[in-house]
Amino acid sequence: MFTTEDTPFELGKAQILREGTDVALIACGALVWESYVAAQKLADQGISASVVNIHTIKPIDAEAIVNAAKTCGAIVSAEEHQVHGGLGGAVAEVVCKNHPVPMEFVGVRDSFGGSGEPDELMVKFGLTSDDIVIAAKNAVARKNGSFDGAAVRQVKDTPIADALS
Repeated sequence: MFTTEDTPFELGKAQILREGTDVALIACGALVWESYVAAQKLADQGISASVVNIHTIKPIDAEAIVNAAKTCGAIVSAEEHQVHGGLGGAVAEVVCKNHPVPMEFVGVRDSFGGSGEPDELMVKFGLTSDDIVIAAKNAVARKNGSFDGAAVRQVKDTPIADALS
């Protein structure tokens, strides 16, 4: 278990689990651990990632999110929930209003859940530490102006053209 009964908890107050300067991984639930693992993988590749546990989405810790945006200049939200209407959307609202930076979203993308082993479902829906690493690299590349769209995750967004037709 990543957190215990002794882990401090304050409603509406995020926990900074790891400091970083290149990208902030803002997560909730099971994806906090995946983000922590991703941060180590990123460190091995020379990318400094902070990990922020947002255990309560409402009220959200806007101060922690804005500080992460200012410190890192790029954000990845990670959740085992639909990317629309969850943590990612709440973080995006705070970022957009207060300190806009490149942002990527790791979560379930407009599909219904399925049956299977938890590890299999994490892979199927693109919720693993490897997916977070790819999203973080994309966010950092966008921040640095070098994003070419080459790194894509297994679970892709609906293309805008398809959504509008």
